[in-house]
Amino acid sequence: MQNHDDQEWTPPPPPEDSIFSSGTREFYAKEAGAKARNSLIFGILSLFCCGIIFGFLGYSSGTDAINTIDAYDIGPEKRGLAQAGRMLSIVGFILWLAMIILSIAFRPVNFGR
Repeated sequence: MQNHDDQEWTPPPPPEDSIFSSGTREFYAKEAGAKARNSLIFGILSLFCCGIIFGFLGYSSGTDAINTIDAYDIGPEKRGLAQAGRMLSIVGFILWLAMIILSIAFRPVNFGR
């Protein structure tokens, strides 16, 4: 009969830091980077032209990038880029919306002339 004290105990291997494979994480890291970059581009464009359209596109791209970064725990350096794009998109959207409302409110009234 063998004594259990003579056997050397080997601890189990440490768990992986993510449940996703490295290939999956690499794919989504590139995707999150592209979405964050697009968010910043759309945010800048929303300040200068078609702010309502580019503001919406920039905000949604930034939100998608942040959600991907959080879900796959990848690309934390791209989070700031996505957040900047979202903030610029919000500012561009609000500025263009205010400009449209003010141009309608203060247009000259023509009483049948």
